[in-house]
Amino acid sequence: MPRTPALASILAIAGLACPVVAAAEPGDGAKLYEANCVKCHGADGHGDTPMGKAMKAASLVAPKWAAQDSADAVVSAFHANPKHKSIASKVSDDDLRAIAVHIRELAGAATAPK
Repeated sequence: MPRTPALASILAIAGLACPVVAAAEPGDGAKLYEANCVKCHGADGHGDTPMGKAMKAASLVAPKWAAQDSADAVVSAFHANPKHKSIASKVSDDDLRAIAVHIRELAGAATAPK
């Protein structure tokens, strides 16, 4: 019986740790997006930057990206696009998953009723 309070303490600490990790992920995705994607896709994800227009960058705020596609679908789309070749060596799949969370946030904000 004395183990129950100790177990409860461990579970409480673990529960507190999880939200911190989860909360950091979207921020990391935003930073990674800023560092690797903004040049073409723009801060708002519309792809209307000079480089984005020249490269015919896709708008990341299209309804397709606002959908509940998995982050892995975004990773696959990234690797399938030859335009991302120069960036592919700079970001890991985990980085891309974090970026996918940020893209979903951008897409959701763009499609939200005003």
